[in-house]
Amino acid sequence: MSVRRPALLHPALACNVLIASGTFLIAKSTLREFPPLVLALFRFVLATALLWPATRLLRPGKRIAAAHRGRVWLLGLLAVPLNQALFLIGMQWASASHAALLYALTPALLILIAAARGARPSARQSAGIVLAFTGVLVLLLERGLHFDPRSLQGDLLILLAVMAWALYMHLGRDLTRRYGPLLVTAEVIAAGTTLFLPVGLLALRGFHPATVTATGWSGLLYLAWLTSGLNYVIWFWGVEHLRPVATAVWSNLQPPVTAIMAWALLREPLPAGFLLSAALVLGGVWTAQGVGPETEATPGAPAGAGGS
Repeated sequence: MSVRRPALLHPALACNVLIASGTFLIAKSTLREFPPLVLALFRFVLATALLWPATRLLRPGKRIAAAHRGRVWLLGLLAVPLNQALFLIGMQWASASHAALLYALTPALLILIAAARGARPSARQSAGIVLAFTGVLVLLLERGLHFDPRSLQGDLLILLAVMAWALYMHLGRDLTRRYGPLLVTAEVIAAGTTLFLPVGLLALRGFHPATVTATGWSGLLYLAWLTSGLNYVIWFWGVEHLRPVATAVWSNLQPPVTAIMAWALLREPLPAGFLLSAALVLGGVWTAQGVGPETEATPGAPAGAGGS
């Protein structure tokens, strides 16, 4: 007997893809008005201010046990100071389309992390990983061949941010299964924001809020409340009703949608090198996700939920 899917499932997931894809463009433009560490501070203070009361309202009386608090702090370190600091610093120089493509590596990195912990990948997963990282190599070499060291540096920082995000997803999977994504996300972001406060407050020196335009503040609210709040809830509500293959389709829509939006709105070029690397990365990720319990048990995550 098939389970009836919610009528708004696919429209909601389409909205999720648009918000997630727009995150890279909004981050790029908002960083013109905010220093990256200041933007990270404001973004996650505001995200905590939204998610904490929402979680208390929607999950009254539910708390993470003291035995799991250490894991929450570790996940907070990975999600905010490491992932987000690296992401926002890197986005000063990386293009939106490159950043979205690098985040598409997350499922392949999850398989590699599982393999490092003793889970042997299948031949298909191994082939997919090789294909995906060949695409990343093409992406980075294309940056180098154009003698753009800042852009290459941005790509490498984004790649490190993706590694932190993949480790976060791997280590947070059991906790999310036990307590649910909303509670874990609220607790992790609160912990990560607390850990980031000393760095963020130091970064405020010399920052003048009066110089930020309405567009800059709107970008901050987009990143804090749409990307890190609403979009996360939409995504995990959606994947509860999807098969793994369908989840992969929706997740892998983000890089091409981001590239098209960046080309149309930011005038970012789409050279042949990018198109080739996109084909390799997305083809490799699709191949790797096509089989194996690790990928089926670990749905993707919306860009910016912590991931971007």
